[in-house]
Amino acid sequence: MSISAASARTERGRGSGALLYLDIVLVLLVAAPALAVGAPALGYLVGATAWIVLRIASDAVDKRLATERDLRRRLGLGVASSLARVWILACAIMIVGVTASRPDGLTAALVIFGAFSVYFVRKALVHRTQARRITG
Repeated sequence: MSISAASARTERGRGSGALLYLDIVLVLLVAAPALAVGAPALGYLVGATAWIVLRIASDAVDKRLATERDLRRRLGLGVASSLARVWILACAIMIVGVTASRPDGLTAALVIFGAFSVYFVRKALVHRTQARRITG
């Protein structure tokens, strides 16, 4: 989740907002078809809301980390925020699964998993292209 100050500036400096937030865009675009085929609305809403809120919070944390000069502090805050994000997402899934129904919990988990997969692939591609520019 946390990235170095140089790559944070580079990543935000180029590309459209739709590509930077492709995971959020896809979560919002897939909502209508998913609900049309019968996905539990509450589960989708909880999963999408949890992902979007924590994804935006993650960007705010990354901006804060980019200004941190102390490497140990930056690493510690990055790890802590990553773990907190995982726990909050897991709690959202479990709470909706227990309080509403298991299909709602499964839907929330699938939304979060799908969004994370898109986010992860996009971050990996950005990292790879940056590494190629530096080395070559």
